[in-house]
Amino acid sequence: MNRMKYSPDSFRKIMLLFLVLTLIYACILTTSAESVVSISPSSQSIDANQEFDVYIKIEPETPIAGAQLDILYDPDMLSVSSVNEGDFFKHDGTMSIFIGGTVDDSQGRVNGLFAVTLGKAEITTEGTFARITFTTSDTAGDCAIGISNVILSNSDGLSVPVTTHTAQVTINENMPSSQIDETTSSSGGGGGGGGDTGEDVNNIALKEVKKLYIIADSDVIYSFDENSNPISSVSYRSLKNAGFITSTIEVLKDVSSTVSENPEGLIYRNMNIWIGKAGYATGTNMDDMRISFVVLKNWIRVNDVDSGNINLKRYHAGKWETLDTEITGEDEDFVIFEAKTPGFSPFAITAETPSDDMEDEVLLNDGSDSKITYQEEEESISIENSVSGSTETSSAKLAQNSSLLLCTSMLIISLFRRGKFI
Repeated sequence: MNRMKYSPDSFRKIMLLFLVLTLIYACILTTSAESVVSISPSSQSIDANQEFDVYIKIEPETPIAGAQLDILYDPDMLSVSSVNEGDFFKHDGTMSIFIGGTVDDSQGRVNGLFAVTLGKAEITTEGTFARITFTTSDTAGDCAIGISNVILSNSDGLSVPVTTHTAQVTINENMPSSQIDETTSSSGGGGGGGGDTGEDVNNIALKEVKKLYIIADSDVIYSFDENSNPISSVSYRSLKNAGFITSTIEVLKDVSSTVSENPEGLIYRNMNIWIGKAGYATGTNMDDMRISFVVLKNWIRVNDVDSGNINLKRYHAGKWETLDTEITGEDEDFVIFEAKTPGFSPFAITAETPSDDMEDEVLLNDGSDSKITYQEEEESISIENSVSGSTETSSAKLAQNSSLLLCTSMLIISLFRRGKFI
């Protein structure tokens, strides 16, 4: 029997080709591995005028340190009651910051849900990113809930591949009035004022209160230390003896309920800042009023924002005014700012972004005869009611890499048959 003999040089070439083939296969596995962001449950049936919850789940294929996304829904069929943090970025005692985004029921959007770990910690265990509570309208039919502008990033701020799954809600018709039991009743109505500040209690995500004894001709500094509070300190020069005075920060889920319009720009956080009781925070009692606040570097990077374009805005006398704001420092996770203010009231930390003249229309098909059109800032997406196991993008990547592997293998076989490596 004839046996094929290989010279040492031929053997080295064969091993080199084997190594190249192994590296190509490893690249295929890396490229096609995508984390999954999905809405759970994928489908449910809810009665009209009822509340229900959906959960934004993250299944990380690679370590995750930050996440940002928007939620889309039909504003004629659903409204958002609340947005709450999940457990995903809290695994193993991880320190993190969560921002519930801005709810816009008129457009059917929750913009800018955002969370990031502190100290470059990374998450590898699947979990719930956020819980969103919706309220159905009295319009019956099928309604899709979609995800857009999804960005998952690692501890270096680099985005990782992601696949998204949507969900569908079926709103049941109201029963005819003749079939309703007259002995039953349901309570409704929203939350009222937030106590002594006048803010809607349902709009307050965090409240932090500090108390100091104030004397004349002294520098007063209220320091705040809650992780989810972007305000690090409030300071002023006291002009009179005042005794014990409290400083209250209300970090809000949305723009203050006492405000008639949103500020311009990309909103990082909304908050109310109050010093003392009504009538105390005036020029006769204090001077040189300043607010120090922080903004996550990860949020700045993900939203492609210039730190120099971040400002603190104050709502006063029926309009928003931009305060004199400057960068005063930074650390591993935050950029630190300070703004001068003439008084205390509702505030918003905002970033100026380049205006996008080209707005793409996003078509959301709810499976019925009607179609809802949304304005999407960066990309055009089509949200399907059924949940698919993978995206066309990931399939295309896998097909492309498989073709590369096949061509390489065929080349090697061809060369062997021609005796090039023997």
